[in-house]
Order: sequence, then C-alpha cells, then structure tokens
Amino acid sequence: MNPLDNPISQTEFLSRIGWIREVHPEGNRVKIDFEGNPVGQAIWSAVGRAFTYADILLAIDNQLDCRIEFMAGDISLPILVDIYSSLLAKDELVFRAKRMTIEGKEEVILRSGDAQTRLRSNNASVRTDAVYISSTAEKVQKINAKKVTLN
Repeated sequence: MNPLDNPISQTEFLSRIGWIREVHPEGNRVKIDFEGNPVGQAIWSAVGRAFTYADILLAIDNQLDCRIEFMAGDISLPILVDIYSSLLAKDELVFRAKRMTIEGKEEVILRSGDAQTRLRSNNASVRTDAVYISSTAEKVQKINAKKVTLN
C-alpha cells in the first residue's frame, strides 16, 4: 500500500522537522525529507515563504533543520515554512553565493588556529599574521605602495 494513499497516516502530519535535499531546476520547489517520512525517500515540497537561493543552498550544504508543514495534514502536500539557521552547532559551515560581502563596522577578523587576517576601518589597514604565508599567481603579482618594507 502506498503511504500517500492512506488517509489515516495523512491526518497525522501537521508539522515535522525536515531537511532540504535539492532545489527544483525551475526554482519554485525543493525536495525534502522529514522525520517519520513513510514514503522512504525525499519528496517535492512547495516553498511557503520567500527564501533566497542562498538560504536554500545554506540549508542543503549544512543539513540545517527546517520546519515542514502539510496542507490539511496531507503528506503529499508538504510546505517548507522555516529554516533553522540560528540553532547551528556544526564543526563546519558552508556558504555559497555568486557574490558575498562580509562587513564589520570597525573590524573583521578571519582566524584559524595561529593564522589570522585582520581588516580595520579606523586606519584602513589589512594585517595577516601566520607561521607561514604563501602567495601564488599564474601571471602577474603586483604590489602597489608608496613604500614597501621587507624584513
């Protein structure tokens, strides 16, 4: 028996935690899986509010929990209503976008272990500290400055 044809199981589906698996090529639906999914595979879902494409990719790449509701409790009519990005407890977070801006009013620090790059707005400076720094260019590597100090 197909779980989608069972009216008893349909009435049990009001809201579930789920995960987005892929975006439909037309961008108007997402394939989702959810807790207690009796179908056993991801199914297409409507998108219940205006998520950005970056929001959807963030949810896919980082397996973020999402809230899935079902129209009239019908398992064959899932609706993605929320993405829980505020509850992250991950070792890695992936961001994908055509363009990305990270902005700090006074300072932005990118740090990993003993390496860090600090961008400061008060003196318009960039400082990189690390045990080893490597820079590679396939063509030209330019340094434009009024003064260059080495060691």
